[in-house]
Amino acid sequence: MASVNLSATPREGSGKGVARKLRAAGRVPAILYGFGTESQPVSVDNIELRKALSTSAGVRAIMQLQVEGGDKPFAVLIKELQRHPLSRNITHVDLVSIDLDVPVEVSVPINAIGIPEGVKSQGGNLEWQRRELQIRVLPPTIPENIDIDISGLQLTAALHIGDLDLPDAELLEEETLTICAVTPTRMSVEVAETEE
Repeated sequence: MASVNLSATPREGSGKGVARKLRAAGRVPAILYGFGTESQPVSVDNIELRKALSTSAGVRAIMQLQVEGGDKPFAVLIKELQRHPLSRNITHVDLVSIDLDVPVEVSVPINAIGIPEGVKSQGGNLEWQRRELQIRVLPPTIPENIDIDISGLQLTAALHIGDLDLPDAELLEEETLTICAVTPTRMSVEVAETEE
């Protein structure tokens, strides 16, 4: 996964007043902590942050964060992103510094491939239980999404976490949990009764 560059400025003071002034100046209050750094308040440019998040990796992008006055950039991941409930503008971001040689825990979206046989020819309905999976993986190999072929799912069949094989990552959720299932609809029940 390609990394993106982001610059930060040390932040003086705390509280709502300071944060409000930063946002008015086009900056987002942030906190940097983790590998190789003490916890420190910083701020990042709002437009620069939005550009960094607009890559295909989104919030899972590894960012090279250069703090003003610092020697070298930190490899960081977004730990938490807070948004305004109405405007959806970013109001605060937690940046965690990582060691690129140590696995991290991330949530990765599922990308479904195909249309289940149970939907296509048996009148069923595809129901999702989870759209993301929690995995542990080395930062440079964080996938943008997890491709899952669901075309073979028949009516009443389900795909579970234990059915997946991710060679470069460790699944962190219970194997028996359902990802998706093809459930009967009234039409599929009526077709089955007619055939009987």
